[in-house]
Amino acid sequence: MQRTLVNSDRPSESIAPGVTLERLGAGGKAGPQGETLADLPGGQIWSDIFLLGDPTDAFQVTVPDLRMPPNQYWPLHWHDCWIAIVVLEGRCLVGDWWMGPGDVLITEAGLEYGPLLIGPQGCRLFEIFAKHHLQAGGYAPEYRDHPTLQGTHSVFAERTGVNTRNAGRQTLPLEGVAGVAKGRLEPGARFDLGAPDARDRAVLLDTRLAPAERIPVHAYDDWRAIIVFEGEVSVAGHRLEKDAFLLIRPDSRTPEIQAGPFGAQLFEVARTPAAVERRAC
Repeated sequence: MQRTLVNSDRPSESIAPGVTLERLGAGGKAGPQGETLADLPGGQIWSDIFLLGDPTDAFQVTVPDLRMPPNQYWPLHWHDCWIAIVVLEGRCLVGDWWMGPGDVLITEAGLEYGPLLIGPQGCRLFEIFAKHHLQAGGYAPEYRDHPTLQGTHSVFAERTGVNTRNAGRQTLPLEGVAGVAKGRLEPGARFDLGAPDARDRAVLLDTRLAPAERIPVHAYDDWRAIIVFEGEVSVAGHRLEKDAFLLIRPDSRTPEIQAGPFGAQLFEVARTPAAVERRAC
């Protein structure tokens, strides 16, 4: 039986109206207290989750920070929304792609992909969901008794549409598969979770700041998260190092951001394209 521990005690501090400073859990891919090393059939996950959008909003972006145990195996499955997998630490085999730190996988809604096989040293990844309410996903019925899925409230349903090609298979090779995009974090990279003309689509951005570079006071027209991946920045008298992040509500005046002496890599999540542009205040 697989077990997932969800962090419910993340530090949060308001540094400006509509702008909070938060910090993801320590411990890297093993979890803050080595939770992923638990001797448990199916493996134990440690998870921290934050949300872009209010609970009542029809469209939200959910960002789970997942710390996953060595060699954990998740069969082929699908989500009824666009998703992104971003590997932060360790390695993870998705289909036939051996993903490492900085690799990004995007899949369209409803596309069955996988399996996910966590590497021998464990893995830390973001699995980002751009979703409307009441959406779910599923596994084909043959995985109903899979050890990793026991106790997970998974949905089991017959494959439909293009997913029927996976009947009798254990893996979906990713090369040339419609609805799958493979990429990598690099300066200026952008990834869209949704059709090009969709108003409700998340946007992921990789921003690099040179030493002491500044982003002046600004605002966004929708929700935005700014996560420090490497280096450090200072904001409103606060020092933000790796795993610290700003959660910014629409139209909130965001204080100046200044990179530290060695620069910074920022991973940014915009709930919709309306939050991509930094609007001067």
